[in-house]
Amino acid sequence: MKYETCILLRRFLSRTFEVPSIRRPIKKSIPVCSIYPKNAYASSIQLPKSATLLQNDENTTVVLLGTVHFSKQSVEDVSEIVKVLNPNAILVELCRQRVSLLELDDKKFLEDAKNFDAQKLKEAVKGQNFVSGMLHAMLLKTYADIAKELGVAPGGEFRRAYHEMKKIPGCKLFLGDRPIQITIARAFQSLSVYELGQVLYHLTTTNPKPLDKDQLEKYKDRDFVQAQFEEITKDVPAFKKIFHVFVDERDKCLAYSLQECVRAVQSPRVLAVVGMGHVDGIVKYYGKMRQEDIVPLLFIPPRPMYKVILPKVLKIGFYFIIFSFFYRLLFG
Repeated sequence: MKYETCILLRRFLSRTFEVPSIRRPIKKSIPVCSIYPKNAYASSIQLPKSATLLQNDENTTVVLLGTVHFSKQSVEDVSEIVKVLNPNAILVELCRQRVSLLELDDKKFLEDAKNFDAQKLKEAVKGQNFVSGMLHAMLLKTYADIAKELGVAPGGEFRRAYHEMKKIPGCKLFLGDRPIQITIARAFQSLSVYELGQVLYHLTTTNPKPLDKDQLEKYKDRDFVQAQFEEITKDVPAFKKIFHVFVDERDKCLAYSLQECVRAVQSPRVLAVVGMGHVDGIVKYYGKMRQEDIVPLLFIPPRPMYKVILPKVLKIGFYFIIFSFFYRLLFG
């Protein structure tokens, strides 16, 4: 269950966003989530099962591709859609803080994953507070373990989208996710001390299941993903709050970013590449998000007083224990 939990956190996490420039709310007259094509071009598009025709009218075509982040098939799905859609804009589920993933050397990452040590972990979480850094470290360690076992570097579908974009004259790349630090901080702030203990205990004590490439493809099935959500939240109710931050909040941000991407391109043919866990939420929110809905999701709420006092109490207690030890050592 630890593997499924981390996969879900990364997908319906991992990922955190960069919102494009703010413009007027989308016009209500634009049809959203059209089921049947309204023009000859769109009707000729052959999409993989993991793709959704999100919007399709006389001037706009938006295709939403749900991916599994360590799946080689998801990488090929990107190229398949680009070939038939010939997009002039591609949006990916990344933020500016993770844009380096697009230039990642797969071979070097897999080599680093095999030699993932404490020093690399320390560098990755530098500048974060203890708890946020610990959660981020768990996530990074999970990535390294999955990459090492499957032989696949994370974010392959985003890199493929980026390289396909560079082949198309005039095509633009958009970053759709919010910064990872904001997501992790908001998730941490949403938990009580008891709930945080539940989550950390579950992640550190549950034995991970062996990884299987065929099982990984099951995460393209929305019903399977939903079942995993329900199972995890049943075992650890605190995950409901985490999933709300990692999934629902980011669904809204990704939907808004996609709206802005459509506005920024003339006669848009847009491909959005996101984790499968975000597809239903984006379909739900696309065309409905306003600036005032998104701005609050970009702020970290004030820390509750007990979260300010508790670390200081623990720090003082630690120093007291050290002082007592040396006092007894020196003066008997």
